[in-house]
Amino acid sequence: MWVGSLQQLGADLRSFYDIDTEYYRLEGKVNWSKNEAKNEATEQIAQLIDKGFAKLETIYNNFITNGPAFKPYQSDGKDFPEGGNMNAEWPMFQANEHNNGHTDAPGPRYGRTAWKFPVGLGWYSSPVVEDNRVYIASPGMYATSFCLDLDTGKEIWKSTQNHPLFGIYKYPAILSTPVIQDDKIILREANSHGGNEGQARHLVYIDKKTGKTLSRSFAGHVDYRTQNAPVASNGKYIVYPFGVADIYKYPPICQNLNRLICKDKTNNKLIWDFNVGDIDALAEPVMSEHQVFQGTMEGYLYAFNLKPGHSGHDTVELGNTEEKQLIAWNFQADGAINTKVTRYNNRIYFGANGGSVYCLDEQSGKLIWSKKVDHVEANARKHFSTGTINGNTLYMGAANKKLYAFNIETGNLIWEVETEDWIRAQPLVSKKQIYVADVSGTLYGFDKKGKLNWTKVISTHPIYADMAITDDKIIINDSNLMSFCFDFKGNKIWEHSILSAYKNEEGERIFTDQLSGGTYYQSKPTAANGTLYFGNPAGFLYGVDAETGKEKWKFEMGGAISVGPAIMDGKVYAGQQGGERFFYCLDAETGDLVWKQTVPGGWVWGSATVNDGLVYVPTVNGYAVCLDGETGHIIWMFPTAKSVPAEPAIDGDIVYFGSWSRSLYAFHKKTGEVLWKANGVGLDSGTLISQNGKIYLPHHNNIFMSFNSKTGKVLTEGNTNAEDKGNYTNFNASPAFHDGRGFFTARVGIGLKGVPLTSKVYCVDAETAKVHWTFPDGGGLSAPALANGRVYVGSGNYPYLYCLDQKTGNPYWIYKMGTRIEESTLCIYRDKVYALSGDGYIHAVD
Repeated sequence: MWVGSLQQLGADLRSFYDIDTEYYRLEGKVNWSKNEAKNEATEQIAQLIDKGFAKLETIYNNFITNGPAFKPYQSDGKDFPEGGNMNAEWPMFQANEHNNGHTDAPGPRYGRTAWKFPVGLGWYSSPVVEDNRVYIASPGMYATSFCLDLDTGKEIWKSTQNHPLFGIYKYPAILSTPVIQDDKIILREANSHGGNEGQARHLVYIDKKTGKTLSRSFAGHVDYRTQNAPVASNGKYIVYPFGVADIYKYPPICQNLNRLICKDKTNNKLIWDFNVGDIDALAEPVMSEHQVFQGTMEGYLYAFNLKPGHSGHDTVELGNTEEKQLIAWNFQADGAINTKVTRYNNRIYFGANGGSVYCLDEQSGKLIWSKKVDHVEANARKHFSTGTINGNTLYMGAANKKLYAFNIETGNLIWEVETEDWIRAQPLVSKKQIYVADVSGTLYGFDKKGKLNWTKVISTHPIYADMAITDDKIIINDSNLMSFCFDFKGNKIWEHSILSAYKNEEGERIFTDQLSGGTYYQSKPTAANGTLYFGNPAGFLYGVDAETGKEKWKFEMGGAISVGPAIMDGKVYAGQQGGERFFYCLDAETGDLVWKQTVPGGWVWGSATVNDGLVYVPTVNGYAVCLDGETGHIIWMFPTAKSVPAEPAIDGDIVYFGSWSRSLYAFHKKTGEVLWKANGVGLDSGTLISQNGKIYLPHHNNIFMSFNSKTGKVLTEGNTNAEDKGNYTNFNASPAFHDGRGFFTARVGIGLKGVPLTSKVYCVDAETAKVHWTFPDGGGLSAPALANGRVYVGSGNYPYLYCLDQKTGNPYWIYKMGTRIEESTLCIYRDKVYALSGDGYIHAVD
């Protein structure tokens, strides 16, 4: 954790390399050895830990004395090359169908902030208040939740992780709202690795008074890109959606949440397990004493009896009779039910994506009334918020920027008011006011006739999670991982970082914990026709003005967006991972849906490549897919046996896909015929480049490999000279090529097992792999981008973005962000470079 904090500060960690590598060598012995060998390794690692902390103290003191390893500065622009094509576009990952990362655009000359756009996490975990305590879940590698004092925000306790296998992809993140059950807090885990055989597959039971972990029990793996890991309890039973997902299997399994499981309160005894259909992770189950209510993406609301069985015993294997007793009733709405319902006075209230609000009888499911609103936001996956009832009125927010007040007896609309942006969080009500937050980060206070009393911007980032209210306070969690407490006039009482952190002298939040589960900020910005396109971990695809950063439109998908949107013929192509089965085509100007297509497994991690009216999609489920760009029809598809995480490339009539099955495929781009296949080639975060009759790709064991693009014959194994490579973990980022030179980045050291200790940039000869120069930071899992004789590369460790001279590697300017770039890559468009940073912002740098 200290290494991660020092990275964010920019402290020079290169001298920690030997301790870093030795620690992980010994850790393996401690975990897997037995008897004397284990004891010996334990003694050695204990001594090394002391040595390591002493070394980190020296590194920190050096930082205090001398400052960061790289000092940011701007350029006056005088020596910047003139020229460049302001009409050059960056319409797909790494600029073009060759993935070479080069553009004719002029690029940015100064290294100044033009604008920043907040994106944030898909944070749907809500605060929970009981007995003057606030319980908040955390997605940290170290802390899993906090208990705060309601009045002051000070920590009473924090719960912590306890797992044998360390790493940001190994440790689970907590992505659920805390559930209070008697004297316990229940949390649910999520991450990317291991599926139902990995570490992140449990409900965690925590002592409510102390924060001590009491037990962990199986609840099924949830991919962290799903954004939310639902769980509910009524004190007697526990219920949660379930789906089987393991992206590392042969073949991969990418199943959405589609079963509802009921167990006893300890999560040990199975009561029933029912295939309810696709469940959006935001449609959390709601429980009464005897029933549970669950909405589905197909538009059905189910009421299940918590304890079915005609003979008085619990039943698991459901026959026809038991199934009838299990389902109390179901109701079909006019659209997906992607939010949890509201129970009140033996009635159920909810909204559906078709635009209707419903009131049903809780016991029978009979419709009492429905009301359809005038305008439906078709770009939202969750049109209505959960409703709140006060007196005779139902208050409900919507993605059409409206707050509605309905009569709960008749459904008649009492009033409606407009907000600045989509409303996702459930409205709150006090004696005199209604409080609502929107995704612009604004909090509103309305009187009960709909008159606006006050408004206040309380966050730089969107607010998605439901809020909590007490007699005189409002608690809000935002997507920037901050928790706030406000009074009823909108005055801030306290704030607390949801991920452990402190503020330095400059007021920057420096994390003393790390996001667990995996890397979240993965989408790769692209640009065309004056618009910048990018996705975020909350499942939103944005189109913003490339010059000003002003939002033009947003479109919401069912899971996190890791891809770079591909633009062709006025359309945008993108998919998501974790929440649904669709790949999308949108209108590039408006964001309106043109078509959506089911692709195998449904999940997409790598960006699509577009060419000649066709869209080539690499799927997490292991299929290489070719779609018709106009209609979405599947032209051809091919199973590669394991996930295809990397972007395809095109050269002439051939399209190339790399797979985790350690195979490189060359397909005829129109027919899907396999022209050749190379084995023993693994692609992951980095992908291949195709140009001039050759295939270049990063190789984990050396600087690069190259193939004849027509035959698949290996042309060179690259540079295997240990002195040239230096200390490194592997080459696992996409390279960039231009003018006879290749630009690669390596991960140096092991670090946090996913975030290496440092990184390094290499400029090599495209034919011989001879090293021309190196730069001691940059990339890691992010690719270089090339324009106008400059190399632009963001750091995968430090909060820096560099502009380097292509011939010498000398820095032209250094730009500082809030933290590192994760697995996103850059976009150069006109006179700016765009970077999605782990600090939750898109940075536009001129």
